[in-house]
Amino acid sequence: MVGRRGVGDDVDFQGPRPEDVDRRRERRSEMVVVFWFLVSTISTFVFVIMNFAGDSHKEYYTPVLGVSLALALFGVGIGIVHWAKRLMPDEEAVQEREPHFSRPEELEATEATFAKGFDELGFAKRPLLRRTLLMAGGALGLIGVVPILNFGKLVGRKAADFKRTAWATAPGEPPKRLVTQDGVPVRLGDVAGGGLLTVFPGVLKPGTTDQYEEPDLQAKGDSTVILIRLRADQAFKPKPGQEDWTVANHVAYSKICTHAGCPVSLYEQQTHHLLCPCHQSVFDVTDHARPIFGPAARPLPQLPLAVDEQGYFVARGDFSEPVGPSFWERG
Repeated sequence: MVGRRGVGDDVDFQGPRPEDVDRRRERRSEMVVVFWFLVSTISTFVFVIMNFAGDSHKEYYTPVLGVSLALALFGVGIGIVHWAKRLMPDEEAVQEREPHFSRPEELEATEATFAKGFDELGFAKRPLLRRTLLMAGGALGLIGVVPILNFGKLVGRKAADFKRTAWATAPGEPPKRLVTQDGVPVRLGDVAGGGLLTVFPGVLKPGTTDQYEEPDLQAKGDSTVILIRLRADQAFKPKPGQEDWTVANHVAYSKICTHAGCPVSLYEQQTHHLLCPCHQSVFDVTDHARPIFGPAARPLPQLPLAVDEQGYFVARGDFSEPVGPSFWERG
């Protein structure tokens, strides 16, 4: 107790902790702290590995990410709290308020107290705790890197890269089929008159010739397409040189709005208008998705269509212009 006589006389002070007098209890508490630091480290690596190597379409993917992230954070927290409560020096004192200035000798005493407290934390005499804490803390730093790496191919891309999407094919490579979210290829006749279907570039599963993978995040980010079958009474006027870009009254446009990148997903078949729900831009499907209302200033890029020998829709090539907001093509 520090201060004048009588200050804190009514305070009940607790006795020494078991760890202060029993070496076995101290060692046991130290192992508890080490255990939680190791749990945090292992959980961090599980989170990172699952994020990059796990199948995001499986039911276990999100729960494993959530549980591993929680254990990574709580493991460090529980370990530090247990270390502080059981192993760090514990002193109870009551002190009356001091004047709001310090003499030189008091400053020196404070510095000495801090130095002594740092020594008593146990970093020097408990190397196992120190190493596991540093290991868990260093592993947690990986969690901060994961969101950056999740951008994948977008990291470091140049302006010219935005002119190429997953619909592009290498020389000699067959055109890519249009597939649904579940990886099912779309055949001529699957879309009713006045209907709409969201499709993606088909990527064959390794070792197969007719099974397609579900679209990845990269394909969803820049290659999502709306396939529309116009009604028989609705005429589409192609641009010169693009007469073969439509098939049996089917047209395909990028689903990414040219204003702010929102998904254009509302189609009114009577007026053949596409609506972006974010800022109410309206595009005329029969006039090359020309914007007729709202802030969008550029038509939706059109995807050239064809049908292969088996009757499935394929893309003749990539979009003729960059997809997404207009500012992407600047620079």
